[in-house]
Amino acid sequence: MMLGLDTSKKQGIFGTYVMLWVSSHVLVYASKMPGAPQYNATSVVLITEAVKLVMALAFYRRYDGDTAQLVREVRGSTDLLLQYVVPALLYCVYNNLVYVNLTFFDPGTYNVLMQLRIVLTGVLYQLLFSTRLGRNQWLAIILIMLGCVCKESPKLFGAAGRVPSALSHAWVLLAFQMVCSVFAGVYNEKLLKKDGKDGRRVGTNLQNAYMYLNSIWCNLAFLVLNGTLQEAVHPDNLRAVFSPTVLAIVAIMASVGMVTGFFLKILDSVLKSVASAVEVLLTTLLSTLFFGTPLALADVLAAAMVGGGVALYARPAGGRGAVPAATGASELSELIPMGLKK
Repeated sequence: MMLGLDTSKKQGIFGTYVMLWVSSHVLVYASKMPGAPQYNATSVVLITEAVKLVMALAFYRRYDGDTAQLVREVRGSTDLLLQYVVPALLYCVYNNLVYVNLTFFDPGTYNVLMQLRIVLTGVLYQLLFSTRLGRNQWLAIILIMLGCVCKESPKLFGAAGRVPSALSHAWVLLAFQMVCSVFAGVYNEKLLKKDGKDGRRVGTNLQNAYMYLNSIWCNLAFLVLNGTLQEAVHPDNLRAVFSPTVLAIVAIMASVGMVTGFFLKILDSVLKSVASAVEVLLTTLLSTLFFGTPLALADVLAAAMVGGGVALYARPAGGRGAVPAATGASELSELIPMGLKK
Protein backbone atom coordinates (compact mmCIF):
# COMPACT_ATOMS: atom_id res chain seq x y z
CA MET A 1 0.00 0.00 0.00
CA MET A 2 1.31 3.46 -0.93
CA LEU A 3 3.32 5.00 1.94
CA GLY A 4 2.27 2.16 4.24
CA LEU A 5 -1.25 3.63 4.53
CA ASP A 6 -2.81 0.17 4.63
CA THR A 7 -5.98 0.98 6.60
CA SER A 8 -8.83 3.40 6.01
CA LYS A 9 -7.97 5.07 9.33
CA LYS A 10 -4.39 5.84 8.24
CA GLN A 11 -5.55 6.99 4.80
CA GLY A 12 -8.21 9.19 6.38
CA ILE A 13 -5.76 10.82 8.78
CA PHE A 14 -3.18 11.44 6.03
CA GLY A 15 -5.76 12.84 3.59
CA THR A 16 -7.51 14.97 6.21
CA TYR A 17 -4.19 16.41 7.38
CA VAL A 18 -3.19 17.44 3.86
CA MET A 19 -6.65 18.82 3.02
CA LEU A 20 -6.81 20.97 6.15
CA TRP A 21 -3.32 22.44 5.65
CA VAL A 22 -3.97 23.22 1.98
CA SER A 23 -7.26 24.92 2.90
CA SER A 24 -5.51 27.00 5.56
CA HIS A 25 -2.84 28.14 3.08
CA VAL A 26 -5.48 29.29 0.61
CA LEU A 27 -7.44 31.15 3.29
CA VAL A 28 -4.35 32.81 4.79
CA TYR A 29 -3.35 33.96 1.30
CA ALA A 30 -6.86 35.38 0.81
CA SER A 31 -6.72 37.14 4.19
CA LYS A 32 -3.52 38.94 3.14
CA MET A 33 -4.88 40.25 -0.16
CA PRO A 34 -5.41 44.02 -0.60
CA GLY A 35 -8.49 45.25 1.21
CA ALA A 36 -8.49 42.47 3.80
CA PRO A 37 -8.52 43.61 7.46
CA GLN A 38 -5.15 43.63 9.23
CA TYR A 39 -4.81 41.50 12.36
CA ASN A 40 -2.28 40.61 15.06
CA ALA A 41 -1.00 37.15 14.12
CA THR A 42 -0.07 36.11 17.67
CA SER A 43 -3.61 36.80 18.86
CA VAL A 44 -4.91 34.51 16.11
CA VAL A 45 -2.46 31.80 17.20
CA LEU A 46 -3.57 32.24 20.81
CA ILE A 47 -7.28 31.95 19.97
CA THR A 48 -6.55 28.89 17.86
CA GLU A 49 -4.74 27.21 20.76
CA ALA A 50 -7.67 27.99 23.07
CA VAL A 51 -10.14 26.43 20.61
CA LYS A 52 -7.91 23.36 20.31
CA LEU A 53 -7.81 23.02 24.10
CA VAL A 54 -11.61 23.08 24.28
CA MET A 55 -11.81 20.51 21.47
CA ALA A 56 -9.29 18.21 23.16
CA LEU A 57 -11.19 18.30 26.45
CA ALA A 58 -14.50 17.73 24.65
CA PHE A 59 -13.07 14.70 22.84
CA TYR A 60 -11.73 13.43 26.16
CA ARG A 61 -15.21 13.61 27.70
CA ARG A 62 -16.70 11.95 24.64
CA TYR A 63 -14.21 9.10 24.14
CA ASP A 64 -12.11 8.69 27.31
CA GLY A 65 -13.97 9.43 30.53
CA ASP A 66 -15.76 11.87 32.83
CA THR A 67 -14.41 14.86 34.74
CA ALA A 68 -13.48 12.78 37.78
CA GLN A 69 -11.36 10.47 35.64
CA LEU A 70 -9.79 13.50 33.95
CA VAL A 71 -8.73 14.87 37.34
CA ARG A 72 -7.27 11.49 38.34
CA GLU A 73 -5.30 11.20 35.10
CA VAL A 74 -3.94 14.74 35.38
CA ARG A 75 -2.81 14.10 38.96
CA GLY A 76 -1.07 10.92 37.82
CA SER A 77 0.70 12.53 34.86
CA THR A 78 1.78 15.98 36.04
CA ASP A 79 5.32 15.15 34.96
CA LEU A 80 4.07 14.67 31.40
CA LEU A 81 2.20 17.98 31.57
CA LEU A 82 5.46 19.71 32.48
CA GLN A 83 7.35 17.88 29.71
CA TYR A 84 4.98 19.41 27.16
CA VAL A 85 6.37 22.84 28.02
CA VAL A 86 9.31 22.02 25.74
CA PRO A 87 7.46 21.39 22.43
CA ALA A 88 4.91 24.11 23.26
CA LEU A 89 7.69 26.67 23.71
CA LEU A 90 9.42 25.50 20.53
CA TYR A 91 6.22 25.81 18.52
CA CYS A 92 5.60 29.27 20.00
CA VAL A 93 9.09 30.40 18.98
CA TYR A 94 8.63 28.88 15.53
CA ASN A 95 5.26 30.58 14.91
CA ASN A 96 6.58 33.98 15.90
CA LEU A 97 9.86 33.62 13.99
CA VAL A 98 7.79 33.21 10.82
CA TYR A 99 6.98 36.92 10.94
CA VAL A 100 10.50 37.93 12.00
CA ASN A 101 12.24 35.98 9.23
CA LEU A 102 9.86 37.20 6.54
CA THR A 103 11.21 40.70 7.20
CA PHE A 104 14.67 39.49 6.10
CA PHE A 105 13.81 36.98 3.35
CA ASP A 106 11.37 37.19 0.48
CA PRO A 107 8.67 34.48 0.67
CA GLY A 108 10.23 32.39 -2.13
CA THR A 109 13.65 32.21 -0.49
CA TYR A 110 12.07 31.54 2.90
CA ASN A 111 9.92 28.66 1.59
CA VAL A 112 12.85 27.00 -0.18
CA LEU A 113 15.18 27.16 2.80
CA MET A 114 12.53 25.83 5.17
CA GLN A 115 12.27 22.62 3.12
CA LEU A 116 15.58 21.58 4.70
CA ARG A 117 13.39 20.54 7.63
CA ILE A 118 12.57 17.35 5.71
CA VAL A 119 16.15 16.06 5.87
CA LEU A 120 16.58 17.25 9.45
CA THR A 121 13.41 15.35 10.42
CA GLY A 122 14.91 12.12 9.06
CA VAL A 123 18.12 12.63 11.06
CA LEU A 124 16.29 13.34 14.32
CA TYR A 125 13.92 10.43 13.73
CA GLN A 126 16.87 8.02 13.59
CA LEU A 127 18.46 9.55 16.68
CA LEU A 128 15.35 9.39 18.87
CA PHE A 129 13.68 6.17 17.65
CA SER A 130 14.99 2.64 17.15
CA THR A 131 13.51 2.34 13.64
CA ARG A 132 15.95 3.39 10.94
CA LEU A 133 15.15 4.81 7.54
CA GLY A 134 16.07 2.67 4.53
CA ARG A 135 17.99 3.76 1.45
CA ASN A 136 14.84 4.42 -0.56
CA GLN A 137 13.33 6.48 2.24
CA TRP A 138 16.42 8.72 2.34
CA LEU A 139 16.43 9.07 -1.46
CA ALA A 140 12.73 9.89 -1.36
CA ILE A 141 13.22 12.58 1.27
CA ILE A 142 16.04 14.14 -0.77
CA LEU A 143 13.96 13.99 -3.97
CA ILE A 144 10.99 15.62 -2.27
CA MET A 145 13.25 18.35 -0.89
CA LEU A 146 14.75 18.99 -4.34
CA GLY A 147 11.24 19.14 -5.78
CA CYS A 148 10.30 21.85 -3.30
CA VAL A 149 13.48 23.75 -4.16
CA CYS A 150 12.68 23.40 -7.87
CA LYS A 151 9.22 24.84 -7.30
CA GLU A 152 10.59 28.05 -5.78
CA SER A 153 13.84 28.27 -7.78
CA PRO A 154 12.70 31.16 -10.04
CA LYS A 155 11.93 33.25 -6.94
CA LEU A 156 15.09 32.08 -5.17
CA PHE A 157 17.55 33.05 -7.89
CA GLY A 158 15.59 35.90 -9.43
CA ALA A 159 15.98 37.41 -12.84
CA ALA A 160 19.64 38.28 -12.33
CA GLY A 161 20.60 34.66 -11.64
CA ARG A 162 22.10 35.45 -8.25
CA VAL A 163 21.08 34.15 -4.85
CA PRO A 164 19.80 37.11 -2.81
CA SER A 165 21.93 38.07 0.18
CA ALA A 166 20.75 38.25 3.78
CA LEU A 167 22.24 39.40 7.06
CA SER A 168 24.20 36.74 8.92
CA HIS A 169 22.00 36.91 12.02
CA ALA A 170 18.93 36.40 9.81
CA TRP A 171 20.35 33.10 8.59
CA VAL A 172 20.98 32.10 12.21
CA LEU A 173 17.36 32.91 13.08
CA LEU A 174 16.11 30.91 10.10
CA ALA A 175 18.24 27.91 11.06
CA PHE A 176 16.95 28.19 14.63
CA GLN A 177 13.38 28.28 13.35
CA MET A 178 13.94 25.06 11.38
CA VAL A 179 15.46 23.35 14.41
CA CYS A 180 12.50 24.45 16.56
CA SER A 181 10.00 23.10 14.04
CA VAL A 182 11.64 19.73 13.52
CA PHE A 183 12.64 19.06 17.12
CA ALA A 184 9.19 20.06 18.40
CA GLY A 185 7.49 17.68 15.97
CA VAL A 186 9.75 14.71 16.71
CA TYR A 187 9.79 15.38 20.46
CA ASN A 188 6.00 15.68 20.45
CA GLU A 189 5.79 12.30 18.70
CA LYS A 190 8.08 10.77 21.32
CA LEU A 191 5.84 12.06 24.11
CA LEU A 192 2.70 10.81 22.35
CA LYS A 193 4.15 7.29 22.12
CA LYS A 194 5.70 7.27 25.60
CA ASP A 195 4.40 4.86 28.26
CA GLY A 196 3.37 6.26 31.64
CA LYS A 197 4.78 5.32 35.04
CA ASP A 198 2.33 2.40 35.35
CA GLY A 199 3.12 1.10 31.86
CA ARG A 200 -0.01 2.64 30.34
CA ARG A 201 0.00 5.45 27.81
CA VAL A 202 -1.79 8.68 28.54
CA GLY A 203 -4.57 9.12 25.97
CA THR A 204 -4.00 11.24 22.88
CA ASN A 205 -6.77 13.69 23.77
CA LEU A 206 -5.29 14.44 27.19
CA GLN A 207 -1.79 14.80 25.74
CA ASN A 208 -3.18 17.20 23.14
CA ALA A 209 -4.77 19.20 25.97
CA TYR A 210 -1.39 19.38 27.74
CA MET A 211 0.23 20.72 24.57
CA TYR A 212 -2.43 23.38 23.96
CA LEU A 213 -2.53 24.55 27.58
CA ASN A 214 1.23 25.09 27.55
CA SER A 215 0.99 26.78 24.14
CA ILE A 216 -1.56 29.27 25.49
CA TRP A 217 0.76 30.27 28.33
CA CYS A 218 3.74 30.55 25.97
CA ASN A 219 1.86 32.80 23.53
CA LEU A 220 0.47 34.96 26.35
CA ALA A 221 4.01 35.38 27.64
CA PHE A 222 5.14 36.34 24.13
CA LEU A 223 2.43 39.03 23.87
CA VAL A 224 3.46 40.47 27.25
CA LEU A 225 7.21 40.34 26.62
CA ASN A 226 6.80 41.74 23.10
CA GLY A 227 4.61 44.59 24.34
CA THR A 228 1.74 43.73 21.98
CA LEU A 229 -0.88 42.61 24.51
CA GLN A 230 -2.80 45.90 24.23
CA GLU A 231 -2.69 45.66 20.44
CA ALA A 232 -4.09 42.12 20.61
CA VAL A 233 -7.13 43.18 22.69
CA HIS A 234 -7.75 46.42 20.79
CA PRO A 235 -11.27 46.59 19.27
CA ASP A 236 -9.86 47.06 15.75
CA ASN A 237 -7.82 43.86 16.03
CA LEU A 238 -10.74 41.94 17.55
CA ARG A 239 -13.01 43.01 14.68
CA ALA A 240 -10.43 41.75 12.19
CA VAL A 241 -9.85 38.51 14.09
CA PHE A 242 -13.57 37.75 14.21
CA SER A 243 -14.08 38.36 10.49
CA PRO A 244 -15.37 35.32 8.54
CA THR A 245 -12.05 34.61 6.78
CA VAL A 246 -9.92 34.71 9.93
CA LEU A 247 -12.49 32.68 11.89
CA ALA A 248 -12.34 30.06 9.13
CA ILE A 249 -8.54 30.02 9.50
CA VAL A 250 -8.90 29.51 13.26
CA ALA A 251 -11.40 26.67 12.76
CA ILE A 252 -9.21 24.90 10.20
CA MET A 253 -6.00 25.35 12.18
CA ALA A 254 -7.74 24.06 15.32
CA SER A 255 -8.80 20.95 13.40
CA VAL A 256 -5.27 20.54 12.02
CA GLY A 257 -3.91 20.63 15.56
CA MET A 258 -6.17 17.79 16.61
CA VAL A 259 -5.44 15.70 13.51
CA THR A 260 -1.68 16.27 13.94
CA GLY A 261 -1.79 14.59 17.34
CA PHE A 262 -3.36 11.47 15.84
CA PHE A 263 -1.05 11.71 12.80
CA LEU A 264 2.08 11.52 14.97
CA LYS A 265 0.58 8.83 17.21
CA ILE A 266 -0.53 6.49 14.40
CA LEU A 267 1.90 7.45 11.61
CA ASP A 268 5.26 9.26 12.09
CA SER A 269 7.20 12.50 11.62
CA VAL A 270 8.71 11.39 8.30
CA LEU A 271 5.26 10.82 6.77
CA LYS A 272 4.34 14.23 8.19
CA SER A 273 7.19 15.71 6.16
CA VAL A 274 5.98 13.85 3.06
CA ALA A 275 2.50 15.26 3.65
CA SER A 276 4.00 18.74 3.97
CA ALA A 277 5.68 18.37 0.57
CA VAL A 278 2.39 17.27 -1.00
CA GLU A 279 0.74 20.34 0.55
CA VAL A 280 3.18 22.66 -1.22
CA LEU A 281 2.21 21.33 -4.63
CA LEU A 282 -1.53 21.12 -4.00
CA THR A 283 -1.46 24.69 -2.71
CA THR A 284 0.29 25.74 -5.93
CA LEU A 285 -2.39 24.11 -8.06
CA LEU A 286 -5.24 25.65 -6.05
CA SER A 287 -3.57 29.07 -6.18
CA THR A 288 -3.54 28.78 -9.96
CA LEU A 289 -7.20 27.74 -9.95
CA PHE A 290 -8.53 30.34 -7.50
CA PHE A 291 -6.11 33.27 -7.78
CA GLY A 292 -4.76 32.94 -11.33
CA THR A 293 -1.17 32.33 -10.21
CA PRO A 294 0.91 31.33 -13.29
CA LEU A 295 1.90 27.65 -13.47
CA ALA A 296 5.57 27.69 -14.55
CA LEU A 297 7.78 24.88 -15.84
CA ALA A 298 9.46 24.71 -12.43
CA ASP A 299 6.08 23.88 -10.89
CA VAL A 300 5.55 20.98 -13.33
CA LEU A 301 9.05 19.61 -12.66
CA ALA A 302 8.50 19.94 -8.93
CA ALA A 303 5.25 17.97 -9.17
CA ALA A 304 7.06 15.14 -10.97
CA MET A 305 9.93 15.09 -8.44
CA VAL A 306 7.69 15.13 -5.39
CA GLY A 307 5.36 12.53 -6.89
CA GLY A 308 8.37 10.31 -7.63
CA GLY A 309 9.64 10.80 -4.10
CA VAL A 310 6.30 9.76 -2.62
CA ALA A 311 6.29 6.60 -4.78
CA LEU A 312 9.93 5.83 -3.91
CA TYR A 313 9.24 6.18 -0.19
CA ALA A 314 6.82 3.22 -0.36
CA ARG A 315 9.15 1.04 -2.49
CA PRO A 316 10.92 -1.75 -0.51
CA ALA A 317 14.72 -1.88 -0.55
CA GLY A 318 16.55 -5.10 0.26
CA GLY A 319 13.40 -6.75 1.54
CA ARG A 320 12.59 -3.85 3.82
CA GLY A 321 9.50 -1.73 3.47
CA ALA A 322 8.86 1.79 4.53
CA VAL A 323 9.32 2.87 8.12
CA PRO A 324 6.50 1.36 10.22
CA ALA A 325 3.88 3.92 11.12
CA ALA A 326 3.65 3.19 14.83
CA THR A 327 3.35 0.34 17.26
CA GLY A 328 0.22 -0.22 19.25
CA ALA A 329 -1.84 2.04 17.01
CA SER A 330 -4.80 -0.34 16.98
CA GLU A 331 -5.57 0.49 20.60
CA LEU A 332 -6.51 4.02 19.51
CA SER A 333 -9.42 3.05 17.26
CA GLU A 334 -11.98 4.17 19.81
CA LEU A 335 -10.33 7.60 20.20
CA ILE A 336 -10.39 8.81 16.61
CA PRO A 337 -12.97 11.61 16.18
CA MET A 338 -14.08 13.63 13.16
CA GLY A 339 -15.20 10.68 11.03
CA LEU A 340 -11.79 9.02 10.94
CA LYS A 341 -12.98 5.66 12.26
CA LYS A 342 -13.31 2.74 9.87
